[in-house]
Amino acid sequence: MMESILQEKRISFKEFEKKIYQFVCGLGQEIARTMLENYDDHLAKTRDRKAYRDKGKRTTTVKTLFGEVTYERRVYQTKTEEGERAYIYLLDSEMQMEKIGLISTNLAEQILQTVTEAPYRSTAEIITNTCGQSISHGGVWEMVQKLGEKISKEEAHAVKEMNADQAKGTKEIPVLFEEMDGVWLNMQGKAHEKAKKTRNEGIYYV
Repeated sequence: MMESILQEKRISFKEFEKKIYQFVCGLGQEIARTMLENYDDHLAKTRDRKAYRDKGKRTTTVKTLFGEVTYERRVYQTKTEEGERAYIYLLDSEMQMEKIGLISTNLAEQILQTVTEAPYRSTAEIITNTCGQSISHGGVWEMVQKLGEKISKEEAHAVKEMNADQAKGTKEIPVLFEEMDGVWLNMQGKAHEKAKKTRNEGIYYV
């Protein structure tokens, strides 16, 4: 790839910069895929086989700051403390892979920060040109709407509890997770980053 760039005649630095950026993003995607799948293999070998029954691999894709990363990871059948059957991706749990749908937290934060200062179409162009990720203005709008709906529901529920005088409890819990699109998101701040991780993250009930 590098040789083909250097062999091109009369290439401007602007085009040269773009090609280098695309090459680096592609390399990052491949490195991420390899590392994720290798770690998933490690978890498969070192897991508690009695607690986690291997149900095979599933292919998924996550949109990141350096492009889409497609990889395979294993899903395991397990049981909750209540004895109910559930499924879990140990890779997601161990790596605290917080996502909004198929969008990584870092990319989602970048999109939200940009959309507060620019229209959806401009945001899509900025993200596409600077994050190694192709996204349409419709995709930006859809992501923002999902987050808005989620926040609205939470606020409505909080108001309902307050009006019904149901808000209670003063005990601080070490880690709090919220489920969004089948993914558990860590809702605590930096002060809780070192808190012990709960086993409920990434569990899907059936």
